[in-house]
Amino acid sequence: MSSRLRASIERWKSIADGVSKEADEAQRALVQVRTQHSDLCAEQEKIRFMKQEYILQLKAAEDSQEDLQQSTQLRRFMGQLDLTTRAITDQMADLQRQQQAIAARFRELNSERIKFETLAARAKDQLKQITRKKDQKESDLLNTQRFSAQQKTRHSQ
Repeated sequence: MSSRLRASIERWKSIADGVSKEADEAQRALVQVRTQHSDLCAEQEKIRFMKQEYILQLKAAEDSQEDLQQSTQLRRFMGQLDLTTRAITDQMADLQRQQQAIAARFRELNSERIKFETLAARAKDQLKQITRKKDQKESDLLNTQRFSAQQKTRHSQ
């Protein structure tokens, strides 16, 4: 019985360790996605500032109305900035979906890890109880034998 419990404890620990490794990988992936999202936010902010600067340049070029070619180039470039901003927004939405999926998987793995660690702890407690009962029985048997031996010694004297 105790060898089966020891094997059970090792099995639960092994499974918990495997799940823990998967959870660690999910956590690393989650950190990576969050970092990418943060980087994209910073990039989007840079583009927003660039666009504000180019809007000012465009207003100045349109007010002077001397350089039509520069106004056209600025408008095209701002259009490119808008496309880039939309692409970043799409990437951020995709990263947000990935983050939610990874976070859900992490929670699931963490829950499984806790379950297997709990099963290992229960098996360990059960093994301790069985060992204590066995030790108590052996101790009781020894005490009974000693008592019987003492009784025999008293009656023979």
